[in-house]
Amino acid sequence: MTITVEFNGSIASVVLSGGIDYAAQEAFKAANKQALSANGVTEIHVDFAKATFLDSSGIRALLMLQKEADTAGKSLVLLNCSENLRSIFAIGGFDRVFTFR
Repeated sequence: MTITVEFNGSIASVVLSGGIDYAAQEAFKAANKQALSANGVTEIHVDFAKATFLDSSGIRALLMLQKEADTAGKSLVLLNCSENLRSIFAIGGFDRVFTFR
């Protein structure tokens, strides 16, 4: 799992590569904290283009990020989710919680 944070104006992009699982959650939380605390950021994108899988701890980390973004007055958008990943979100009802593009 590789996680990078990129900034472009008011957007912070958390770019994921590999699996988002229990072993990756601390790195994911650190990246999210970096994105949330950046000055001038109003929108956080989590890019799944290179993500290979997501387990329940990854979903939990995303839910925590959504809550923290809401508290900070920032938008959270999930980008480039595969059909399989979108199905996982839909089965759990999380497609009503997150914004997808």
